[in-house]
Amino acid sequence: MPHPSLFHVLLVERRWDQWSAFCLQFERVARDLALELGKPKLASVTVSRKSFHRWAKGDWYGRPWPDTALILEHLFKVPAADLFSPTPDPAPEGGALSASVLVAEQWPTSRFFMGSGGAVGGWELAGRQTLDGTTAAVVFRAATGAGCLAHLDAGDAGALDEFLRPARRGFLIGVDDRESPQLFVVDAAIARRDRAASAGQGASALPRAHLLDDLTYGLVWSLVQLDDGLLADDFTLEQEQKVLETYLDLPRSAPSRRTVPDLTKAGAQWLGSTYCARHIMRRLDGLTDPPAFWTREQTGEQAAAWLWLSHKADYLKAISARYAGSAPLSRAFCIPETEVSRSGRYERILLLLAIALMELHGVRVDVLSKPDYSHVDGFVLVPGQRAVVANWARTDEEIWAVDTVTRRPSLREYSEALGEAREHSVMQGPDPGARLRSMAAYLDIDWVWLVERSREMSECGTASIVRPRSRHLTAESLDYVFAFLASLTPDR
Repeated sequence: MPHPSLFHVLLVERRWDQWSAFCLQFERVARDLALELGKPKLASVTVSRKSFHRWAKGDWYGRPWPDTALILEHLFKVPAADLFSPTPDPAPEGGALSASVLVAEQWPTSRFFMGSGGAVGGWELAGRQTLDGTTAAVVFRAATGAGCLAHLDAGDAGALDEFLRPARRGFLIGVDDRESPQLFVVDAAIARRDRAASAGQGASALPRAHLLDDLTYGLVWSLVQLDDGLLADDFTLEQEQKVLETYLDLPRSAPSRRTVPDLTKAGAQWLGSTYCARHIMRRLDGLTDPPAFWTREQTGEQAAAWLWLSHKADYLKAISARYAGSAPLSRAFCIPETEVSRSGRYERILLLLAIALMELHGVRVDVLSKPDYSHVDGFVLVPGQRAVVANWARTDEEIWAVDTVTRRPSLREYSEALGEAREHSVMQGPDPGARLRSMAAYLDIDWVWLVERSREMSECGTASIVRPRSRHLTAESLDYVFAFLASLTPDR
């Protein structure tokens, strides 16, 4: 396939592919250059929206006006003749250029930094609201997709082994750019193990489940950020756990994040979620009838904690076991359409997977789309007695905020919120499969595609693609979810 101009590639890499963003950078350099060269007229040079869009498409190979070219050369540190020429064949670097363009165009929270001459590059993953962002090492190799496998060329085997050896987080990216580019991803730790098992011979073969699409990108994007944050906080979290017991005896608490200022967002999520789970379990002791739950997660970034944090899986199992044989458990979400529209498809998939995890544990999920209920606390309602309030998601200043409420007006409000969710849920149907299909439609996720991809994932296992390193994380919950979804009918 024809390669785009270098101008197009650099725009995408630097996230200047909107005219307004580009103009800010161009006009800044124009002003600086006018002062530096003593040529005031350069400060008035601009690029029209029409010209920008013509250049940005990547298939314009002309030459700008001399003053414009001069500014562009200083902006990109590349001769104008090279800027508006096709990029070099990416094959020598294993398709790194194709991978960089594809990732930057498809996922705004991600970009590749290419190493020169096939050297190690970087994969930058940016959080949106509840994750901090991080960077992993990456190398690229040419790949050939064939049937249910993709074959990755080892290339310079010595260089590949050098990349795989360090303990850092890294990924091997296979690039098949024969037609429409396709990327295949595997954690460096898995690739290192597989190369050791094969004595480092020849190409690597990856199942088609390793295709980098919205599903696998969402897994990598969420896990790596949680993993790096928790590893960074490991010592602090160990110390803070000792303090949790003191808080559990209090009827209410809301410690400020300023009390542990060195915590990452991932660490704060883990600490808040752990405490809230213990707070709830302790205050449900002796209760025989199942309570009703309301949770505050609205995006995949927030809901990813349910998929990866091992204590969340233990919590779900404990709740389900405690009320086994009684009336079905229920959990309500408020997910307004505005949040759905603001989330990328990969985030919406994470949200759906978290809801599927609850359904497979026997929890009927209701999703309310009315934004008026976005402010409602996370709570567990014991009808007519009390509400156990437990917030850790979407808390601005606190690590958690918990309370036990017995005031009848407040109990009535919580009960009304649950009633609204049951009556107006976007998840409709007599069984989990039907409810999840309706939720997929609300989130604009192709149900047939999701079931088929879940079958592929259940065959190879989540940890064959990206593996947790922190002791606080697990891939087992996702394996259960993919097996559960794979068992459902793909019919629309």
